[in-house]
Amino acid sequence: MTGALKRSVVLLCVAGLGLACQQEPATEQASETDPAIDAAAVTEAIAAKDQAFAAAMVAGDVATVASQYTDDAILLPPGGPRVEGAAAIQETFASWIEEGGTPASMTLTSDDVTVTAAGDYAHAIGTWTMSGPAPDGSEWSDNGKFVAVWKNVDGDWKMAADIWNSDNPPMGMEHEGMASEGMAEETAPVE
Repeated sequence: MTGALKRSVVLLCVAGLGLACQQEPATEQASETDPAIDAAAVTEAIAAKDQAFAAAMVAGDVATVASQYTDDAILLPPGGPRVEGAAAIQETFASWIEEGGTPASMTLTSDDVTVTAAGDYAHAIGTWTMSGPAPDGSEWSDNGKFVAVWKNVDGDWKMAADIWNSDNPPMGMEHEGMASEGMAEETAPVE
């Protein structure tokens, strides 16, 4: 074998070895940072949590409701201040139930769940419905939408952030929407 041919073979071997060394750490790194996440299983777990939350609300079980949240969770309720921490969230739900009673029925449906690549967080977008007797004996019902950020806490999915609002105008403001629409028409540019 000539000297030039030997150098070429050695260079090819070194280059091949170098490429093999570069590829292996990338594969190991990818397997450590991108574990196989079963998004369907996470979606099922969150659906089960939705059902447990709704059942606890109907039962007036605020301890179970609060257990659905992380210890440092943030609640962003409509028409109210930000609430931080599971203990404060439990107190908030307890005061709502004390003032308004428990709903007779409630549904939560997370219909759009996205799981992070690492599998440690997910966010759910969904809808809710509630109905029940008001303190004055009349019946009420409401429906709306929500966004919840879920965190995997030692294999248990808990809400880290929760925000929702009604699809309906606030009580006593039913006609304000029509007035706003009328104002919008009056201020629209004339062509």
